[in-house]
Amino acid sequence: MNVLLSKEPPYPVFQPLLHLRSGQFFGYEALLRSSTHQSPEFLFRKARSEGHLYELDTLSMKKAIEVYFTNVTSFDHAPLLFINVFPSTLINPAFLSFISEDLFGSWNNRIVLEINEANEEDKMWEIRLLGQKIRELRQQGFLIALDDVGSGAASLKKIVEYEPDIVKLDRYFGKQLSSLPNKQKLVSLFVQYCQDQTQLVLEGIEEPEDLSAALELGVPIGQGFLLGHPEPLLATQKRR
Repeated sequence: MNVLLSKEPPYPVFQPLLHLRSGQFFGYEALLRSSTHQSPEFLFRKARSEGHLYELDTLSMKKAIEVYFTNVTSFDHAPLLFINVFPSTLINPAFLSFISEDLFGSWNNRIVLEINEANEEDKMWEIRLLGQKIRELRQQGFLIALDDVGSGAASLKKIVEYEPDIVKLDRYFGKQLSSLPNKQKLVSLFVQYCQDQTQLVLEGIEEPEDLSAALELGVPIGQGFLLGHPEPLLATQKRR
């Protein structure tokens, strides 16, 4: 492990995703934090520039899994755990042995691999190997989510080609949803598209009126500061 990771060990916090109608927990997204309060963007940018992105990405995954499945009471019915992962990590030759470790146990079907839309990795999506790796991960029970959908034209192509289990609409669409009819039209289209085999999550819900608009449009699952902040897992569970 490089000096950055040994001196500043990262730790996970968890932000809830809720079924909007029932208020029940659908899942938690694990988000990386640093004891030195460096932003996750800084940590990953620095790790990338130093050639340690894979190490940081898998360390982040490992810590999230350890914390989460140590604290949930029923593995079979636990809310899903969303873990961010870079495309370059998925196609790394070492990743297969990483996910074969005892760490994963029988929890694969409760883990959502949320594929990160980093600009630096745009070309990775054109590599045929990525699609193959995604299919293999599905066969092992993992669920696949596309993150920040709608933030770029290419993301629409990815929905068609990779057929994710979960589509997470970029937080842009959750903000001011109640007052912008054009956003409502687009969100409604995604609701219709995802109603059969794909779960739709709307990110960026921060105001009560935007939550009401999402409910009116039929958005099933939401995430945002109004619904819960990123916190240590035990803190989020106490609010249930």
